[in-house]
Amino acid sequence: MEGRIKMLDYNQIKEIIKEIDSSSLRVFELECQDIKLKLSKNKENSIYKDNKDYSKEEKISSYLNKEISLEKEVAKEVTDEVKEDFNEENYNIVKSPLVGAYYSASTPGGTPYVEVGSKVKKGDTLCIIEAMKVMNEITSEFDGEIVEVLRKDEDIVEFGMELFKIK
Repeated sequence: MEGRIKMLDYNQIKEIIKEIDSSSLRVFELECQDIKLKLSKNKENSIYKDNKDYSKEEKISSYLNKEISLEKEVAKEVTDEVKEDFNEENYNIVKSPLVGAYYSASTPGGTPYVEVGSKVKKGDTLCIIEAMKVMNEITSEFDGEIVEVLRKDEDIVEFGMELFKIK
């Protein structure tokens, strides 16, 4: 059995990788029986197009800076699209004045007070919030059209939680 290499475990492989990484070796190959391990430091990342000799820290820093700038660019594009599609200034938000269970109609399965597209006037009932077995009608503070209903029947709502968007 002398000269045979037994199966390497995970920690031994990690140790080999550390040793090769800290050495001046560029390529390391180990092959015996069922084991084939090849480590190479030659493959360069495609983001480094010039021939400068970068340190590992410079490469990581450069990569992270490129990732961060890409993330910022994507975030700006998404923000700009959202601003175009949805301008908060054009909407009035109806918020819950109390904690309780949200209901869109006066009876289970009944016709909702309002739906998307419903025209409402100040004082119109929008929904009911049940708190401690008391049914509280929530009325509109605005004239307009329901653009979005933000809750579903039996949702538990908290004080200040958004219920409707009215344009």
